[in-house]
Amino acid sequence: MEKRDNKKYRFIIIFSVFLILEIALIIFLFSFFSSPVVGYSNETVRVQTLLNVINVAPEVLTVVITNASNSYTNMNITPNPGTFKNVYCNGIVRDLDNSTYLSNVTAYLFQNSTSVFAGDDNNTHYTNSTCFMNTTVYNPTYGDDANGNYTANYSCLFIVQYYANPGYWNCTVTTANILNLNTTNTNVSGINELMAVTLPPTLNYGNVNSTYVSNENITNVSNAGNVMINLSLQGYSVYIGDGNAMNCSRGSVRNISIMYEKYNLTESNPSVSSLTQLETLYANLTSASVIKAFSLNYRQNDVYDDAINATYWRIYVPAGAAGTCSGNIVFGATKAAGSY
Repeated sequence: MEKRDNKKYRFIIIFSVFLILEIALIIFLFSFFSSPVVGYSNETVRVQTLLNVINVAPEVLTVVITNASNSYTNMNITPNPGTFKNVYCNGIVRDLDNSTYLSNVTAYLFQNSTSVFAGDDNNTHYTNSTCFMNTTVYNPTYGDDANGNYTANYSCLFIVQYYANPGYWNCTVTTANILNLNTTNTNVSGINELMAVTLPPTLNYGNVNSTYVSNENITNVSNAGNVMINLSLQGYSVYIGDGNAMNCSRGSVRNISIMYEKYNLTESNPSVSSLTQLETLYANLTSASVIKAFSLNYRQNDVYDDAINATYWRIYVPAGAAGTCSGNIVFGATKAAGSY
């Protein structure tokens, strides 16, 4: 009987030990897991979320179209007659890793009706892939830190020709960083209409006998603007409205009347030799400005100037005029019907 009790006692002890070990093992295993969040029906539980962002994409924060490298005010652009004008796309870019990560700023200046990816053409599209970038600036308005580590100013220069199409133009700016991440921003401004002409400095009839008609002078007119033009014409000898074409240094008649200087804007007439023929085939120059149809389109070709047209001039020298004579013709440009 005593032996049976001893066996029973040992069994209880062994079972108890195994039970304790099993409970300890379970506690040990569950200690590797986070403690559960417990919510009750009448409570809410806030769970904090965490994230570390790396390799931030750059940003083009601002874009302005202007005529100065240090300007940040958007404006319309008026071309320079017969030549080019410096136009800039300026603004601010940012990289929240560090502005030194910014590797490139490229800008496209183009007419709104043209694609950003169109080929360059002086009438419609310009590209600058080597824009200047200054990473040493401090722009607190745009989230820069005290050391100016995040933002940079950029300036993209375009040599815009006088015959760039008038109307709305777009500047699209793209920036990239050393991680090959990139972004784009854009703005719109306008290129104003320009009406202008260029001509040789003198219109010389050469030597002309008294009471004779001069040889025909052919003077080319170039459209120096960006719209199709007609011509306005007027003449004077010494001052506007004096009624004369030329003033002469000698003779009993020192002035050649404005009615004796004539032009043809459409065709040459080299055989004219008399005043009667002159008056039939040429129009009188006048003291008051008169607009004449000319329909000279603005330049379209980037290689050579295709916006040139000839005008044809003659003068009659009345009896009494002698010596050296000089006068003035004022050429003006007005917008023609059918202009862009």
